Formats: sequence, C-alpha cells, structure tokens
Amino acid sequence: MAELVDALDLGSSTVRCESSSLFVRTSFWWFLGKFFQMKIIVGSKNVAKIAAVEKGSGAYWPEAVISGEDVESGVSAQPIGIDETRKGALNRAKAAKALGADLGIGLEGGVVQIAGEWIMFGFVAISDGSRDVAVMTAGTPLPHAWGEAMAAGGELRPYVLAAGLPYDYKKGVVGLLTKDVVSRDEGFAAAVKTGLAPWVMPEAYA
Repeated sequence: MAELVDALDLGSSTVRCESSSLFVRTSFWWFLGKFFQMKIIVGSKNVAKIAAVEKGSGAYWPEAVISGEDVESGVSAQPIGIDETRKGALNRAKAAKALGADLGIGLEGGVVQIAGEWIMFGFVAISDGSRDVAVMTAGTPLPHAWGEAMAAGGELRPYVLAAGLPYDYKKGVVGLLTKDVVSRDEGFAAAVKTGLAPWVMPEAYA
C-alpha cells in the first residue's frame, strides 16, 4: 500500500501514513482469520446462540474456534425495549472479550411494543476490545397476549400450548410462527454476518 502511494507521487506524508495504517487494519483480521485460529467467545452457553455465531462467523472464518461462556447480561431476564436489549448484548460481548477472545459476541433477545404491536427481536453485539458494534435482528410480530406475557416476565410456553400449538425450544417462537421458514438461530446468524462488517471490510470504516 505504501509503495502504491509513493508511485502515485501524492507528496503527502500524512496520506502515506494513513494508507499504511489502513493497510495494517485491513490485513490484521484477514490474516488472523485465514492463517490462524481466531478465537471467538459467545457470551452464553445457550446452544442456539452458539449455533448462530458458528453460522454467522463461519461465512467469513470457517476455521475460527468458537465457544460459549456464561456471563452477566446486566439486564433483566426478559429485556423490554430497544435500549435494554442492546445493553444486554453489549454487556455480554464485552464480558466475553475479557475472557481472552479475539472477538467477544453477545446475543440478547427482547420484546418491544410499537404502535400497540408487540415485536420479538434481538441484538447482536461484537467487541474486539477497542471497537464495539451492536446490530438488530429482524423482528417477528407476536400475538398480543404473548407479548403481554413476555413484557410481564412470563414464559411463552403455556400460551403456546394453550393455543394448541407445539412448542420446540430449539426452533423457538420464531420457528413456530414462521412454520420453520426462519429458525431461532437463523435470525441471529444473519445479524452476526452483518454485524461483522467492520472486521470484514475495515477499510470502509477507517
């Protein structure tokens, strides 16, 4: 990169320095993922969450070593609203990073009421110790009674069974409501892929 700048004869040491720095930032994650076993820790031992990170990060770094560890989210068991859900994901990501990971990833599911409609959604947060990113998953509208139950801290299983519907923890409510078109981990996996953009294309975020 530096040679290219010199060849262009831009005549600016600042430009050369910034270009060299950009090259280092861009190359680091590429080399780490391609030639070394990147260590990613998920801030949870939840099987579905770990599977989501495996699918999402595996699209870029299939050789990465991924594990899950129980960490504190710092929010309620059932986060309500965008801010609390985002905070929980970020807390998990930072705590996971602190355990010695190259990247710490936190996933947090929540519900939010918008214009009277209860929406189930989630946040995926990623931390490398110097940069923290949090992105939302796609949302799924909930039957009103189910949303009210979650907002009150209750579990959905009794409501699902009362409606005569099967409840499968692995597929989750999203899988149930979409007739398995979208699985529980698939929604999070898509957000992991987009959330990793600053590490996959760091030159765009310089």
